[in-house]
Amino acid sequence: MPRKPMLAQTTGHLLQDLSLAAVMQYLPRQDVKHALADTQTESIRQRLLPAIAVVYLVVMLALYSDASVRENLRTLLEPLRRKFGAKAVGVPTGAAITKARRRLGSAPFVRLFDALARPVATPKTPEAFYNGFRVVAVDGTTAHIQDTEANRTRFGTIATRHGPAGYPQVKVVIMAECGTRVPLGCAYGVGNAHEPGLFDELQPKLEKDMLLLADRYYYDFARWKACAQQAGALLWRVRNSMVLAPVSVLEDGSWLARVRPWDELIRSGKSKRGDRCVLRVLEYRPVFADGTEGERVRLVTTLLDAREAPAEELCHVFARRWEAETGFDELKTHLRGVDRVLRSPVPELVEQELYGFLLAYTVVRRTMAESARLERCSPRELSFIHAVRVIRRRITFPPSGGSGGSESVSGSAARNCGGTRAGSRRTKTSALPQEDAKSVRFVPGIRR
Repeated sequence: MPRKPMLAQTTGHLLQDLSLAAVMQYLPRQDVKHALADTQTESIRQRLLPAIAVVYLVVMLALYSDASVRENLRTLLEPLRRKFGAKAVGVPTGAAITKARRRLGSAPFVRLFDALARPVATPKTPEAFYNGFRVVAVDGTTAHIQDTEANRTRFGTIATRHGPAGYPQVKVVIMAECGTRVPLGCAYGVGNAHEPGLFDELQPKLEKDMLLLADRYYYDFARWKACAQQAGALLWRVRNSMVLAPVSVLEDGSWLARVRPWDELIRSGKSKRGDRCVLRVLEYRPVFADGTEGERVRLVTTLLDAREAPAEELCHVFARRWEAETGFDELKTHLRGVDRVLRSPVPELVEQELYGFLLAYTVVRRTMAESARLERCSPRELSFIHAVRVIRRRITFPPSGGSGGSESVSGSAARNCGGTRAGSRRTKTSALPQEDAKSVRFVPGIRR
């Protein structure tokens, strides 16, 4: 016998109860409605699973990545099932849920993420700013996806001399705010996509109050010049083999160098033959607690004044790039799960699931940033795992109506996380790139 359709009254109560979930703090129902309307994916007729419910379901798939899709939907509908009874609120089949997800695609999730991915740190946030610049970093990673023909066709496979091997992968590049680890932008492509090329899609998100940190893989003359025009300042690592002859040696051991584009950039039309720019170079070796030294590190920056930005300070600032690495660990290990493959079998749902994870991670990180503000501490002192558990509890056991219903999710996380600060863990305030370095030793004698 066909399932009795969910009544419009029941659907209305569903959306009302969803507003009690923790994710609604930063993904309010009105914003979701606007995203669905802007992308023309809102539900035109009454369905058992409305489009707005599907949006929250996809975010929950990230928060409960170890549970099946239907189990996530049961969790989402549980408050309503307790209120009206299990028979009145049916759970759609897996096929119906997949059809509902495919109707939405990834467009509304991209819109929601772009609206949510905004800086949240204030000048009082520890290690979020340097000399008035908001410190941000860019980095990339990969995620394994289901080994289906559609995914292999869209994202490719890992090529070896024996042929394709392993799961297909999607390459992801994220720009994040270092002080809070809140993502500010995302670009993705096939598994073997050129990571700096994906970053080029994020350049319009740079602002004049930002200091951008990047690893040595990202430098080329055209990209450096474009980012220098877009951002307030740059501090990038470069290869030690790069020729950077000194034009002027500064008092702190750093020096100014004049660089020009590589011939391949000129041939491709990205740069002109007469293009030149001046940058500042500093080199050092991280010194560890036992007295041993790490490999030589070379940084270049647009901050040319050694008195306003001393070399030793810049070394410690560049150490904050590890916040992006730590963010990937939180996203891939603690939120998604170790070695877990994304569950979607077709490319459009892979993209949707990817943005579902980004939305969930951003919600957690913004919640932690607000909690840290209330606790007057650094967001890095709060436990990411505990924050995820707090949000999961708020979804599974939403607060009842009345005075308790208005309790702030951030306030709850602050009180809970406040007793679970990561003070016993090793913090990444060291002088970079190795996170456990205790000091640095400059190498003024090296000139390339």
